[in-house]
Amino acid sequence: MTFTILTLAGAYALLAALLVIILLSARLHPAVKLVAAAAMAGLMTLTYVDIGELRGLPSDSRLPDSFKLHWARVVEPNTLRNEAGHVFMWIEALDKDNYPSGTPRAYQLPYDPELVQKVEVALGKISAGESIGGKVDAKPPAQDNTAEELAAQVQTQSRQTEDQSAQTGERFLKFDPANLAFGELPAPVTPSKPN
Repeated sequence: MTFTILTLAGAYALLAALLVIILLSARLHPAVKLVAAAAMAGLMTLTYVDIGELRGLPSDSRLPDSFKLHWARVVEPNTLRNEAGHVFMWIEALDKDNYPSGTPRAYQLPYDPELVQKVEVALGKISAGESIGGKVDAKPPAQDNTAEELAAQVQTQSRQTEDQSAQTGERFLKFDPANLAFGELPAPVTPSKPN
């Protein structure tokens, strides 16, 4: 994604430089030159803002705080090909009243066994006909950990600090699966009727 954006930015910079050279050397009315320069700047801005929607790839940005989970796919890590695993989720953001506030969007998260377990349970409920919602909370619920669980957490964290190689343009989102909870989709809040 980043590589695509940088490539487009470079292409537009070259095109803008070419436009400047042509406009400076051409004998055109100043209004025509101004309109051409403004159109070029507007096109560059519009392309940069909308490139994420045009590319059709899953977003690697932060998940919405509240959403409806439509479906998910887990891609296990492949050590033979040195490929990191991913969890792809197709979700729709919910507003403060639990109404869908946009179109469904695909999101990509790094593979994590805890996340995979939560997603598989949610997919089972979706397959059973339930509507599943998700919430991302910055503060996970406090847990009473045993010494063995704490040792396992330290060991897992030390393994995660090793350098993970990413493909060009791929960024890794720092996401803690403990902050994600799936449950029954909350009912939309409807306004009260006037008397």
